[in-house]
Amino acid sequence: MNNFLNLIDRYKFGILAVFMLYIGIFMYLQISSFEKSYFIDRWFSKDMIDKNEVMIELKPENIEILTSSTSSVKNIIRDQNDKREKSTKEWSETKPSAQSVKEVTRSDKEIEQSIKELEKQFFSETGEAEKRKKIIDEKNNQLKQKSDSKNIQKLTKPSTEPDKVFKGNVMVDWSLINRNPHQNDPNNIKNPGYTCGDRTSGLVTIKIKVDQSGKVIDAKYVSSASNSASPCMIEQAKKYANSSRFNYSNTAPAQQDGMIRYTFVSQ
Repeated sequence: MNNFLNLIDRYKFGILAVFMLYIGIFMYLQISSFEKSYFIDRWFSKDMIDKNEVMIELKPENIEILTSSTSSVKNIIRDQNDKREKSTKEWSETKPSAQSVKEVTRSDKEIEQSIKELEKQFFSETGEAEKRKKIIDEKNNQLKQKSDSKNIQKLTKPSTEPDKVFKGNVMVDWSLINRNPHQNDPNNIKNPGYTCGDRTSGLVTIKIKVDQSGKVIDAKYVSSASNSASPCMIEQAKKYANSSRFNYSNTAPAQQDGMIRYTFVSQ
């Protein structure tokens, strides 16, 4: 212990010099790391507002309300590939379909169910050959009616429907070559035209991909072919495009490109 104290006493000036050197280096490094500060004035002041700006009072005559340019839009769905003559008069919304002869025909499921109920009724009462014959006759009649209904669907055309389509702005028009709406019902091409409230008039174009079954498998917003589209309009257009349905086609590509264009009108 005495030797240690003697060493310290002998080299005390050297130890002190090294200690002071370390303190000097530390202080130098700390001072050199300080960044130069700058004082930045506020970019505006109350005096600047009072002198350079003129406060405009909002009055009714200063407010411009944008009116819809699509006020005359027709609330129908139209195929852009429809080659019929276009007219604003004497036109029909849809082509002949199974819906147009619904009152004089019955669906396949209804016919099948009717046959099953009749068979159940006869067999529950008796098993006689005569009534079995009635079952067979009724079934043949049902099948004949089914065949006749298909012919009616092909040949029947509403007397009030001319061979024309509407000419002008419509709320939904679509283009998908050689494809029709599912079951030829235009309501399967969904229409969101009034779903975004007031002051939301505009045009939204959606590029779609459709598989052979007619299901929309992809829907993308096309900004270059749209006009005054709000986020609500874009969201609704994509949603309704994805829920649309076209007819089945075994000759169509696995992914067929098409387009649906939605015109929104404020409520």
